[in-house]
Amino acid sequence: MNSKTFLIRFALITGSVILSVILINVYVDIYGLFLGRKERKVYNNERTSKYLLSYRYIPENYDAIIIGPSLSANLNPRQIKGYTVYNSSIMGANISDLHYLISNIIERGNIKLAIICLDPYLTKDFGKKNVTINPKEYAGALGSTNLSKTYLMYFIRKYNLLPNSYAPDIIDENGWNNFELEMKDLHPEKIIEQKARLRQFEKTEINEEAYKELRTVLEELRTRHIKVVGYFSPVPYQLYSIGSDKYHSFETKIRKLFTTDDIVLNLNEEKYWPVTSDYRYFIDHGHLSASGQDFVLREIQNSLSKNDSINHPQ
Repeated sequence: MNSKTFLIRFALITGSVILSVILINVYVDIYGLFLGRKERKVYNNERTSKYLLSYRYIPENYDAIIIGPSLSANLNPRQIKGYTVYNSSIMGANISDLHYLISNIIERGNIKLAIICLDPYLTKDFGKKNVTINPKEYAGALGSTNLSKTYLMYFIRKYNLLPNSYAPDIIDENGWNNFELEMKDLHPEKIIEQKARLRQFEKTEINEEAYKELRTVLEELRTRHIKVVGYFSPVPYQLYSIGSDKYHSFETKIRKLFTTDDIVLNLNEEKYWPVTSDYRYFIDHGHLSASGQDFVLREIQNSLSKNDSINHPQ
């Protein structure tokens, strides 16, 4: 066999292998990019996975979304009635990260409702926090290191191979990230009391570019006649009271981005003291327990029902 024949055969074999890998990945279609509506879940790399799910899976299957960082990621969207809701929140995400998903979803789908968690983490900095949310990741769904890791995590979670480290259903088909399943030995009372003793509370400074981007996102939603619900996530009262002036300044400035057609809930108002002062509603210094999640979802549902009754009286 001469070198030319060898090179031709090598190229054909290599090309065939690459094509086979691509076709297999298209057939499996773990992100729902190619074959449509089949149920999809996040198994690995929440940022990239939810970003890729925003191309087809979310817009083709849902008419409402929850937007925010980790504080809203563990809200179970099934508890919002009257809509089919996907929780597109991402752990550690700011408004720049989320803007990529939001744009995809509202451009490709028929979204009627957007629920936004207005935590200071959303606007404390500007720009993507890493490169895992990127249009180039679309091509990575045909073959990449991330895709290989996703397949590996699929088998680990699907068949419960490492239950002490990787919960099988930590993120369900509706985007609910029940991350408490992988959090061990947390004692909210101790965590909150320690921060209160040290007078530590969340930083509330707003990055001006992030503030502008949040305004842009809200304008894009309204342009498409999407109902907007914004809520200030509950902060443990013991910490909120220490930084009340700064929290109030943050809330006042953020509220200016909303119109009278929007719904804005401040779940840190004094009337909610019985909830925010109760350690059982938290799993740490801010993330919500199952009871805390139920409280937030009930308040959102009540506000939607009240708004609907005003706009559509019997």
